[in-house]
Amino acid sequence: MKNILAIDYGERFLGLAVRTAKTTIPIPLKVIDSKKDIIKKSLIDCIKEYNINEIVIGYPIGLNNSENRMTNLVNDFIEDINEFNIPIFKIDERLSSKLFKSNSKDRIDDLSALEILESYIYKND
Repeated sequence: MKNILAIDYGERFLGLAVRTAKTTIPIPLKVIDSKKDIIKKSLIDCIKEYNINEIVIGYPIGLNNSENRMTNLVNDFIEDINEFNIPIFKIDERLSSKLFKSNSKDRIDDLSALEILESYIYKND
């Protein structure tokens, strides 16, 4: 079983979820605030800690199957993290952020990453 890190990329916040051979089920991991955290260092720490073999990233495609501004930002982000030399897979994330509602100021980006990871596992395991 591969250890997989899922990323829900946002302009300010990144949600992370993980599935490892130890846990076997996907779990929400954390939310990275790009204004407070160094994104690459946080990702490298997660990759090392969980011995990650694959990265899955939510890929924002418009409802009409067209690329948009966020798609371009995710493409740039993928180029940046290609240096990790870990296979990166894009998964359609349309509406994944809408699945979870929060009435407070709590960030739920990790739950969106969990949904992305679960979709990937369902399609590929």
